[in-house]
Amino acid sequence: MTIPYGAPNASPYVERFIRTLREEALNHFIFLSIDHIRRVVAEYIRYYNGGRPSQAIHGIPDPSPELRPSPSPVGTLVALPVLGGIQHDYRLVA
Repeated sequence: MTIPYGAPNASPYVERFIRTLREEALNHFIFLSIDHIRRVVAEYIRYYNGGRPSQAIHGIPDPSPELRPSPSPVGTLVALPVLGGIQHDYRLVA
């Protein structure tokens, strides 16, 4: 899908991601520097692409590097904090 020149709001995918980024991450911080913004956005993008359940894959997130071996169906549910605890990535551990 090509985006017309001079129409930045023509891509619904980008618009939805920016809205989600603002609501789930950026609105919860008072930023002190541009580096602070970059760190928060980088951490959120890692969470968004790896741990956040996606409707496209029926809500099944990819396993994080710490939990690559498939856990047993019976185990302890662990909440991994993202962005200092604003979001959580829930995983089963053996």
